[in-house]
Amino acid sequence: MKRYIHVFYAIMVSVILLSSCLSSADEGTAVVYDDTALTAFRLTTVNRYVHTTSKSGKDSVYKKTLSNPVVFSIDQTAYEIYNNDSLPYGSDIKHVLASITSKSSTPIFYKSFVGDTLFSYRATDSIDFSQPREFRVYNNTGTIFRTYTVTVNVHQAEAGKLVWEKQPADAYPVDTIWAYWEQKVEDAGLESFIGAGRKEAYAFSADHQIMVTRDNGATWQIDSIGDDASLLPQENVRFISYPFAPNDDTDYQVMTGTISEGEVINIVWRKIAEYSDGSQPSKWVSIPYELYNKYYLPAMSDYSLVYFHNHMLAIDASRILISRDGGITWKESDSYKLPEGTFYNIEARTDADGNLWFMNEETDEVWRGKLIDK
Repeated sequence: MKRYIHVFYAIMVSVILLSSCLSSADEGTAVVYDDTALTAFRLTTVNRYVHTTSKSGKDSVYKKTLSNPVVFSIDQTAYEIYNNDSLPYGSDIKHVLASITSKSSTPIFYKSFVGDTLFSYRATDSIDFSQPREFRVYNNTGTIFRTYTVTVNVHQAEAGKLVWEKQPADAYPVDTIWAYWEQKVEDAGLESFIGAGRKEAYAFSADHQIMVTRDNGATWQIDSIGDDASLLPQENVRFISYPFAPNDDTDYQVMTGTISEGEVINIVWRKIAEYSDGSQPSKWVSIPYELYNKYYLPAMSDYSLVYFHNHMLAIDASRILISRDGGITWKESDSYKLPEGTFYNIEARTDADGNLWFMNEETDEVWRGKLIDK
């Protein structure tokens, strides 16, 4: 049962009066240590409630207990206690067991959220940390105390899910690289710019051959392809390039699009571009598809292809498709959803801070997406 500070005050007053009387009667000197501080803080038990959906579509919630879940920092200058790494989404911080240590094991109390009532801290009592909570630690004579503010941070979204925030139109990141290369392609008399990796850039010639430059657009030559050139995309071409993890100084590149209007499938081509000395020239190859495979990349008239948190995303106004196998299969995921609303002709891109952005080009509405990764 929680004990109120009023009892503590009564005891302390009695101790002080008794000390005063003894001091008058006896000239002996007693040593009193007035220093006090909280020296350690951790949560010993936190319950987390996890929502799951079975294959049959049935929803359920189960409880998972997190023991010693995070490390807390104590700022002895600002008298603040907090966890840098937030607790997982769904953690119940209204009913928490905490282990708190004070210097010389002096008394610890915490304040009510309403009014000035103080409760005596016990390691076996459940404490509500749903909002910042004031703690006090007294010295052994009850004449001095320090006040700390304890904040328990919890993720407001489930780890691994995309969280969207609406942003002003001028916050949308500018793509200066695309404008640069479009000018280079025009100066070279080529048909259209495809995309650029770290050391190579690509464009279509007037007769729809893939052209490559390795000297920043000064010269262009026909690039090698390993499949039937008639399968090269003609409409709604998109391109993505990112570092290929298995090999240093290598880019993994994907080009998508349809051969003609009315197609239901986006053709996917890829190239592993190696730049290190002695590397053999790479070729563009077509990734085969079968109509019976429901995870092909469908044709999209207005879509973007982006690399986000180690995966490729194809995004249009109604959905996000994710490929985790280099462009072979494309699937929707509960973790990657557009924000609520109706969108038209969107454009998406990423920034250097690992955020995903998209703009509704008809309304200039802008959204920024963050992936909660812990």
